[in-house]
Amino acid sequence: GILAACGTMMPRMLLVSGLIDPALLPRLAWPAATMALITYGPAVFAWRVARRPGYADVEAPMRNPLELRSALAFGALLGGVMLLGEALKRWTGDAGLLVLAAASGLSDVDAITLSLARMSARDLALNTAVLGIVIAAATNTLVKAGLAGAIGGRALLSRVSLPLVIAALAGLGITLLTAR
Repeated sequence: GILAACGTMMPRMLLVSGLIDPALLPRLAWPAATMALITYGPAVFAWRVARRPGYADVEAPMRNPLELRSALAFGALLGGVMLLGEALKRWTGDAGLLVLAAASGLSDVDAITLSLARMSARDLALNTAVLGIVIAAATNTLVKAGLAGAIGGRALLSRVSLPLVIAALAGLGITLLTAR
């Protein structure tokens, strides 16, 4: 379940960035698809194993995804990332945006994905936008891997953290290898 939840970030990244700037899709597709496949593969395997007799179902607590507080918090985060992104681009160029992408990835990928896609639709180079989005996704994936290992101990370390680390490194590697 953890891997499946983590894997949903990649198709969401593609959808969001593609809606805002369709030119990002061809360059973002390979790293995102690779990260998704590496994440979903072990999740599917674990799901098939868990369907065997003798495994108990655990019900996850449900939260309302449409809470006003969550929407307002995301709006504030998005606004802050957009403002900071524009300022960093002017002050430090692309390097500042990539640092912001890594920092944003510590907690959220959607805001930086929206910001970089919007900037690439105007004046940001596609390679920079793609690299920033993948850096944010890889950072976020590594944070989740660390949390799974820290909270779940050795039991989750190999089952969850290892595929997430491999996915993050593969996404970054493909992005750097395919940059034009």
